[in-house]
Amino acid sequence: MSRIKDRKLAFELLFAETFGEQNIESLFLDKKINEFTFSLFNGVKQNLQEIDVFIKKNIKNWNFDRISRVAKTALRIAVYQMIYEKDIPIAATVNESVEIAKNYGTDDEGNYVQAVLTSIEKNFNMP
Repeated sequence: MSRIKDRKLAFELLFAETFGEQNIESLFLDKKINEFTFSLFNGVKQNLQEIDVFIKKNIKNWNFDRISRVAKTALRIAVYQMIYEKDIPIAATVNESVEIAKNYGTDDEGNYVQAVLTSIEKNFNMP
């Protein structure tokens, strides 16, 4: 599976969780989950509070709770990768997250994801 497909699958699993999906593990059994996809899924879940802090500090004139589930999930994956997966170029991470937001949401959500990630990249030195 390509990294783009892996990210999309991680997005789908994380997105399902935003609806309170209780049996997310069963989704792992139904789909072929490789190490990269699992790493993204699990990494976002384990570091959610820290990831959300980065996002909250970089949204302008908007309440975090009002960000769409699509945009929020795409942002969370990108921020996780920016912080913890330094071997992946930030430009690739941003581009793929924007495309995911557009594919699963709207162009406006993709533009919003781009703006927030650009702000994060400019304003924070990633650990």
